[in-house]
Amino acid sequence: MTLGEDTPGTVDVRCERLVPGDPAWLWHFHRAHSMLLVPLAAAAVEQPAQLPHGVDPVAALAAWEALCAALPEALRTHVPEPVDPFAEPAEHRDPRESVVDRVCRLATEERDRVARGSGLWGPDGREHIPVHLVEIAARDLDTLAALLDRLTKVLAGRLHGTALLDRIAGQHPYPLGPSTASSLCFNVRILLDTLRPEPAPRDLALLRPLLAPADRADAGAPAPRVLTAEQEAAYRRSANRIADIVCPGDMRESASFAWRY
Repeated sequence: MTLGEDTPGTVDVRCERLVPGDPAWLWHFHRAHSMLLVPLAAAAVEQPAQLPHGVDPVAALAAWEALCAALPEALRTHVPEPVDPFAEPAEHRDPRESVVDRVCRLATEERDRVARGSGLWGPDGREHIPVHLVEIAARDLDTLAALLDRLTKVLAGRLHGTALLDRIAGQHPYPLGPSTASSLCFNVRILLDTLRPEPAPRDLALLRPLLAPADRADAGAPAPRVLTAEQEAAYRRSANRIADIVCPGDMRESASFAWRY
């Protein structure tokens, strides 16, 4: 962590974090913005009496925007679309393939497109999804954590503001079914559970030489970087942690998610 002056009388604590260039993780990150934070901030202006008590959606939206601004440009400008298995033309579908298998196949194809050209190669010759090192403000994470904590309590107790959250969720269905207010909050939880914990210092030291060149705006196509066995283990630990966050409580789904890396 480093300390830097922000405005008079305040100290902005800056944190280094690892962010995956993974379309599945980025989908949750951007969905937290468009499907929850933006509508809540709009409600603060248009329907303030319907907001849950004790929330500041305008501050939360500003915190998300500051986190997004810290990401490499490619992660900010390429907002992934959700995997919709029904959008694939019927003539391309195998009638023997289940919807779940189709979702997995389409997601894997997207993963392969993202990994191609990353220049980050495992010892086994597999090109990896890139992982970026970013510097963010701890207070932005704290702002989003405070919002999530309050929304969780509101939904658990069906307190004032629940009706607004339910309406927001109803406007933004998932490809495979309706959203709920809890599912939209889950996107914020994924963001926080990924970015709040400090990376293990040893893993950060192992990965730092591989990550920095790819994040320079003027670097162009990254030179091939082959991970050592120790670096590969650090990369796998990072991938497994993200998989456990995105797929909590389901070892099979978590293992499948981590395999994509």
